Amino acid sequence: MMQPIADLTLQFPPYDYKLKKKDGKLYIFDSIAKKYRLLSPEEWVRQHCLQYITQHLRYPSGMIQIEGGISVNQLQRRSDIQIFANDGTVFMIIECKAPHVKLTDVTWQQISQYQKQINSKYLVLTNGLETRFLEIDLLHQKTNTLTQFPIYL
Repeated sequence: MMQPIADLTLQFPPYDYKLKKKDGKLYIFDSIAKKYRLLSPEEWVRQHCLQYITQHLRYPSGMIQIEGGISVNQLQRRSDIQIFANDGTVFMIIECKAPHVKLTDVTWQQISQYQKQINSKYLVLTNGLETRFLEIDLLHQKTNTLTQFPIYL
């Protein structure tokens, strides 16, 4: 039997999440969007990541967009988390995966497609157990691997 989602311990600090049950399904409160979302392993990771960056790193919640629309190869996609800079550009894209999904070149392809459309300064890929960070230097067309979330400017 699979471990219940709410029992999954992630690398992000625990927080006092709110759950509700409706029509036999479990939902978790998204404090950024101010609504309940269907609880899945990926949503569990996303909500923990959001709490970490807003509560611990002090990223401003008003600059965060959940499931922002992106057009990739004429298809509509949605990024998990986009964080905007004060000038309106995208500061960071965060792609959340379920804890059982390994972070590989294949999982990087999705966030890389978003990057081609958005030109974010930072890319973050997490499954809640492992998090990888890239800083994109668009001017010199280079990437730098980081070991932690960058400071929000």
